[in-house]
Amino acid sequence: MRVADGRSQASTDDEILALAADFPAASEEAWLKLIEKVLAGAPFDKKLVSRTYDGISIKPLYTKADWHADDGFPGGAPYTRGTSALGTSQSGWDIRQVHGHPDPEIANQQILEDLEGGATSIILRVDPSGANGVAVRSLKDFETVLKGVLLDLAPIVLEPNGPSVPLSAVFMHMMTARGLKPDQVCFNLGTDPLGTFAAAGKLIVPMDVVLARMSDTTAYVAKTYPHARALNVKSIVYHSAGAAEAQELGCVMATAVEYLRAVVKTGLDIDAACGQMAFTLAADADLFMTVAKIRAARKLWGRVAEACGASPEKRTAPITALTAPRMMSQRDPWVNILRTTMACFGAGIAGADAVAVLPFDSALGHPRELGRRIARNTQIILQEETGANKVVDAAGGAYLFETLTDKVSEAAWAFFQDIERAGGMAKALMSGFIGQKIATVQTERAKNIARRKDALTGVSEFPNVYEPTTAADHPDVASILKKRDQSAVGTLSKLPEPADGPLMDMLVKASNDGVNVLAMAQALAGTPISMTPLPRVRAADAFEHLRDQADTYKAKHGALPKILLANIGRAADFTARASFAKNFFEAGGIEAVMGAGGDDPVAIAKEFGASGAGLAVICSTDAIYADKAATMAQALKTAGATTVYLAGRGGKAENALHAAGVADFIYMGCDVLAMLTSAHRTLAAR
Repeated sequence: MRVADGRSQASTDDEILALAADFPAASEEAWLKLIEKVLAGAPFDKKLVSRTYDGISIKPLYTKADWHADDGFPGGAPYTRGTSALGTSQSGWDIRQVHGHPDPEIANQQILEDLEGGATSIILRVDPSGANGVAVRSLKDFETVLKGVLLDLAPIVLEPNGPSVPLSAVFMHMMTARGLKPDQVCFNLGTDPLGTFAAAGKLIVPMDVVLARMSDTTAYVAKTYPHARALNVKSIVYHSAGAAEAQELGCVMATAVEYLRAVVKTGLDIDAACGQMAFTLAADADLFMTVAKIRAARKLWGRVAEACGASPEKRTAPITALTAPRMMSQRDPWVNILRTTMACFGAGIAGADAVAVLPFDSALGHPRELGRRIARNTQIILQEETGANKVVDAAGGAYLFETLTDKVSEAAWAFFQDIERAGGMAKALMSGFIGQKIATVQTERAKNIARRKDALTGVSEFPNVYEPTTAADHPDVASILKKRDQSAVGTLSKLPEPADGPLMDMLVKASNDGVNVLAMAQALAGTPISMTPLPRVRAADAFEHLRDQADTYKAKHGALPKILLANIGRAADFTARASFAKNFFEAGGIEAVMGAGGDDPVAIAKEFGASGAGLAVICSTDAIYADKAATMAQALKTAGATTVYLAGRGGKAENALHAAGVADFIYMGCDVLAMLTSAHRTLAAR
């Protein structure tokens, strides 16, 4: 290769390297000495080392000394760097779009729009009730929702939120009815009964029967469809409950092992069983941890499959990354575009086989066309304009990513072993072991969100109380269901015992005879089991609840609740703390009215009276507080302020300020959520 002046690129690179030689060699020890000067005695670990919810330390600097093992090349064991030599560099990762509008006709229209707009596969959420997916109850419904979709070109991944065995049977019958040969289609039935149990808290039959039927379905698919998979172990239910990365992976691996044990009992060999496995992991805005988690998942599964006796070529499984519902906000939902972009980028460079980006408005209801278009275009831009997929294992060799991958793998393996010691994933769920472990982490996370240590842009930080409402669709499910089959259609003779496929074979034939999903579900029903379902939380829930309270206040009183920023002194004196106080209270939907400043308590008290506010917060410097804060608090209380706050810590004057009328102090690290909740109680009592 030649450059403009005729010199080779190699010689130019040599010159650049030669220039670097003019600088003195640097060492980590020298860097640490410079850092110590900056810290001025503050502890290094406290100031510069962060920790994940799994207890993994993240340093500010990583070097070659941190990299203890070489994970080989992409396509080779332990598969940390990818399951194929070229990764997604040739055709890009699979751009997967999620669909679940309850009306099959509308869902079909949206699916076709996305496929025509650049999506390459579909996650199809189906639920006969229409509550959590497309209201599919019959062959006709499946034909409607997938009308015009070329099933031999666009893979379908089912996400059954209902009776998965009947839904799978009717889905596979539909493909036969279309005249598609088994070797022409690539799909995943999305079977994950333990994930369903964790989310819903109930199953229609005992666990042993559930696993036997799952195994029957798996064996049927393995024997009938050479390019399809039956199992999709999804981590979203655990992530949405608050799980940390290692917990998420530990649950996934324990679930997969539970399934392998059950499937092998049907007579399917371990290679065939592993060939039926796929994973869906949550990807969130934490770029580093998303990359490490996906790379660690490949490494862990390779180790599990090897330990189970799988041959080398069967120790890999496709991984789909779904941008995490937990991180999505309803307020200022446009920020979700940034969150999902980071998550998608992280999943892409981590080597995910497929990525599904949730539309920015998905937390508000069923996404509209704009949200779906931005979601798929996010992926197209990352592939076509940034070339994020062009480098195989872009994270490979980066000391941070390599170290984090190893540490996440180790922590996940330890949690996986804890689950195994608890009796396996099914028993660990039913005993409450999983729920308790995740709840401990979620409690810590909730505290950090409340104190804004974990900041939520547009929600707990930099909120916009004047933002217009973002519209979303809320379909009338009852009306949609009136157009569909309302009852079980068809009857089933005695069902065969689940084994290596006879039950699924019978159900597929029953669908051909006109038996619908509801009739199959009735025939399969038995003695139900239940547990306390894992909660489904969003990080923004608590703060958005306060915003909802503010909206209720506005509907009753004609305006948002207000707080006066009682600024003392010049702009240079109060601006920093006034800005802090504005963001603080508006995170709870309490509109901040900016005071003009000055030194006259009487004038500022009049300002309060004219503001329409019920609360006030004093903002200035510590020096001014020493002279004027107590007098100002008294004046504001006299003027009618229900509660007076002070921006900053009270210090030695705290008791005196309380006596003068200051109810509380707001500062970095205080419990913002508790303070705002108290403020709303005060406002509601006025």
